[in-house]
Amino acid sequence: MPPSPAGQPALQRAKVFTYASGMLNDSQTELIGFVIPLYAVALGLSPLELGILVSAKSIIPSILSIHGGVLMDRYGTRLVMLLMGMAATLMPPLFIVASWFPALFLLQMAFGTIMSFGWIGAQALAVYVGKDDPKVVGRFSFFARVGVMVAPTLAGLMWDFLPYWVTFLATAAVGFLFWLAVRAIPPAALGEETDPDVPRPRFRLRELLPSLSDYIGAIGLLVIPVVAFVVVVSSVRIGSAHMQQSFYIVYLQQLGLQATVIGLFVTLSQLMAALGTLSAAWFTRFIHPHWMFLGMVVISIVLIYATPLFGSMLAVLALAIAVRGFAQGASQPVMYTILSQAVSRETQATSIGLRATGNRVAGITLPLIMGGVAQVWGLNATFYVTGGLLLAILAASGIGIATIHRKAPA
Repeated sequence: MPPSPAGQPALQRAKVFTYASGMLNDSQTELIGFVIPLYAVALGLSPLELGILVSAKSIIPSILSIHGGVLMDRYGTRLVMLLMGMAATLMPPLFIVASWFPALFLLQMAFGTIMSFGWIGAQALAVYVGKDDPKVVGRFSFFARVGVMVAPTLAGLMWDFLPYWVTFLATAAVGFLFWLAVRAIPPAALGEETDPDVPRPRFRLRELLPSLSDYIGAIGLLVIPVVAFVVVVSSVRIGSAHMQQSFYIVYLQQLGLQATVIGLFVTLSQLMAALGTLSAAWFTRFIHPHWMFLGMVVISIVLIYATPLFGSMLAVLALAIAVRGFAQGASQPVMYTILSQAVSRETQATSIGLRATGNRVAGITLPLIMGGVAQVWGLNATFYVTGGLLLAILAASGIGIATIHRKAPA
């Protein structure tokens, strides 16, 4: 039901600060993701150690993303996000003194969890405040991309011209802005205002621990074919981002590019991704959302994993990363919409947590595979081997969704 006129200002405020929360969470993730490979190279870490560091940020989220979604459904997304914002402000400065590989590994695990929960919450907010306006999800995706357009170039400039620790302090500042944005969202616009007739479930410390029944319920959503399709393709899709945030940066650095120039390449990708998010609705007028989602992910994977084929031709590399970004961005709002329409309102955050779990499992395994292949066969091989594996999974997903469409009533 549309909100009453009296509720419109609160709803509009909620939309604005939901966009801001997505933008700031993605900015912070991109800042730390850009600088960690450069930091690892500066510390003299091996390709396998870099792969392990990139994987580390996904270890805890792969276990707890479902639980995080359940907590948001139970106690309120805004409350959980406020706690994540506090942690996102306090933790980045610790990287400054963590030049020891085990310490970096532990920090990556913890910070990856904070970023993951913040992103799950931001998506859940966008789905909720946009329930009566489909354009909201597209705008949310666009503003999230605006943040990551600025972050890589800013990180590259800081890395090249300022002491390394400035980048980590800037990351903490973005975390504080995220906390402010979430705090500015009116609880009433999210249905999270205090209602004496409908009390919230009483908080108990044991609720912080994962519940087997919650996991069984979340995993049970996979029996819905469309949910399973989104989870699998989303997990492959994230492989494009993991490559861009790790060995792609190392590859460009080995070509002799400075961090600032590498940041401009990543910014170009994110700029095109922002345009892609705005074009998604137009594409779905002509292409079924399932096929549009799958096709855009295929394009994104092919173009990032074919990078060594382009050699040192900067114009070709720039074109490839631009088209890759557009495809990655165009797939995002469609992915959210497909998943939100496949489940009930009561399980929205849980379904997002389930999808995030798939992403995090991929986030553990793919960087390890990439790092191991690079260690044994060289940097170029990791692009080809991992890319071939991901395309095979997408081919199987295409067969699966074609079967679903064939069985669907006309």
